Parts: sequence; structure tokens; C-alpha cells
Amino acid sequence: MKKFISVLTALAMAYIGTAFSAETAVCEDKSGSKPIKIMAIGDSITDGYGVTGSYRKYLYNELTKKGYDIDMVGSKGNDMKIDFSDAETGESFSYDDDNTGYSGYTIKEYPGRNGILETLKSTSCLETCKPDIVILQIGTNNIIDNYDADKTHSDLEELIDYILGNISDTSTLFVTTIPDVDPNRQEVYNWFSNYRHSADWQTNYSDEEVEEAILKKLHIYNADVLGHTSQININYALKRYVTNIVSGPYIRSGDVASVITDVKTQLMDGVHPNNNGYKLMGEYWAEQIENYLKNKPSEEVTYKVADLVGLQKYLLGIADIEVSLEKYDMNKDNAVDIFDLVLLRKELIKKS
Repeated sequence: MKKFISVLTALAMAYIGTAFSAETAVCEDKSGSKPIKIMAIGDSITDGYGVTGSYRKYLYNELTKKGYDIDMVGSKGNDMKIDFSDAETGESFSYDDDNTGYSGYTIKEYPGRNGILETLKSTSCLETCKPDIVILQIGTNNIIDNYDADKTHSDLEELIDYILGNISDTSTLFVTTIPDVDPNRQEVYNWFSNYRHSADWQTNYSDEEVEEAILKKLHIYNADVLGHTSQININYALKRYVTNIVSGPYIRSGDVASVITDVKTQLMDGVHPNNNGYKLMGEYWAEQIENYLKNKPSEEVTYKVADLVGLQKYLLGIADIEVSLEKYDMNKDNAVDIFDLVLLRKELIKKS
């Protein structure tokens, strides 16, 4: 199977997607402040199929409770707060419902399905909203359809390239895994019909064989998302170096599959999380984003040529020099390596 080279990484409803219209992106902030803009992009798991607000409401609530000024933005929403009451915990809060989640959508359109890539282009929501943080969770419908794996990967590569090319140099894109599914539940049984027989229709497969085949394909997809995020950052760092670009957006991996650990109790129908599953996802994203925000370099941090020389010696192992992870981890991947050296050089060029 062809793997990603330059870039990587859901209703998952089995109906044919309906045509989308170019909507006006919901980006206006009326408070007069400068909040952190977060855009959640994806399919029905982002949209909130069966559970209003999906994980987004918990993400928003957790970050606002921590004192962050958050503005959820996207191609959909009413630019207003929605009230929510958790029947299990009794907790009540309001959340910003703006998002770019579309039920039934795939990474890129193909017969019978609309694509997120085409939606981003038609709504121009990235260019209009200018998000600081983008969360991309997509691919579940590709898996449901048993769509060609190589094409799925190249489509995702194209989608990520488009997002990175249309967000600001200081923005960050999180590309996440997708949760496991429970394909033999009655509610979604027919959604996975493409796995239940051979291509020539001469052989029918058992439920056990179907589940094994689906999860194998899903886990390969998730492994690619996690395994190639570093390669994406490498390629972009090298691209900046070669083209003399001094900065640019960065990509990080997310792993929401790691928090949906029990498909029997955390999924509503075998594909979409229930409220408990969405809460786990929202809390996961709140932690990931807070860690990212806390580790962003301060605007007051300044660099000199001596920093470049010292970091180079450190990486070459020719001098016993202490380096600060907070200062020299330029791409915030919790490591100081050659790619940070490239970005530091570009930072100095920018300042010169």
C-alpha cells in the first residue's frame, strides 16, 4: 500500500451525500477582543450526528473554564451561543456552535459522496475565518465505503496541503486518528455492505470476518496519520529552507482513537460517539490545545547568531552546551533537532 510521502493525516452514514451549498463562513467576533479561533473540520462525528454539539461543546467549555477566550469558527453556525445541560452530570453551560462538520462527507468527493476538500474551497472559510487552530478529523466514511486505500491517502495529502496553504504562518493544524467502529450493530449493519461480500459477489463473509477486515483497514489508516505527521513537518521545514520562507503553519498529530476505548459503551450506534464518548474527546482536545498554547514561544523571545551557532554545535555533538526546550523547540514537537535549527536560521533571516 502506498504511504504518504509529503503530507498526510464521518457520519459515517451510508446514505448518498446531498449536495452542499457555499455558505458564508461564521467568523465574526462581536466582543471586540482577540480570542483564539478554533475551527473543527470533519464529517458527522464533528458535526454531531445524534448528539448536538459533538465533542466541540466540551472542548469549548473546558477551555473557557480554564480562562481562555475561545471563538469557534467555521462555514456553519449562527454566530451565537447554544445552551446545553448534561442529563447525567447536571452540568449546564453555553457553547459556540460554529464549525465545519458535514455529515456523510469524505476527504475528497467521489461518486455518491461529497468531499470536505471541495467544501473548504467553495466556502472559503479558512481564508475568511483565519483560524489559529484547526482540528481535522476525517476518513470514517472512506473506511465505511471500503474506498481505495491509496486514493484515500493521496486525497488526505491533498486536503492537508490545501489547509496548510490557506491558514496563517502562526496557525497550527491538528490531524487526528478516527475512532474504532462496531460494524455489526443493527443500526449501521448495512452501512458496511461493501465488506460483506467479495468483489465478484460470489463469496459472502461472516460478521467476524467483516469486523476484522474493517478494523484492519481503519488501523492502517490511523497508523499512517500518526506515523507520518513528523514526516510532514520535516518536508515543510525543508521546503521553508529551500524556498527561503522564514515561517509557516505547522502540523501536529492527534489521537482521539485513544480515548474511545470501548465501542460498546462509548458509541451511540456503532460509528458515532454517544455523549460520554464525545465528552472524552472534548476533554482530550482541551488538554492537547492547552498544552500547545502553554508551550507556544513568547513574543518576547529573541534570538541572536550566537543561538544559531550554539544550537548547531549542540546538534553536532561538538560542544557540551545546555539548550532550553522551551526556547529552541521552534516547531513545538517536544524535541530539539535539525528542523529547529532550520527554523531558527529562518527566524534570524527574518529579523535581519
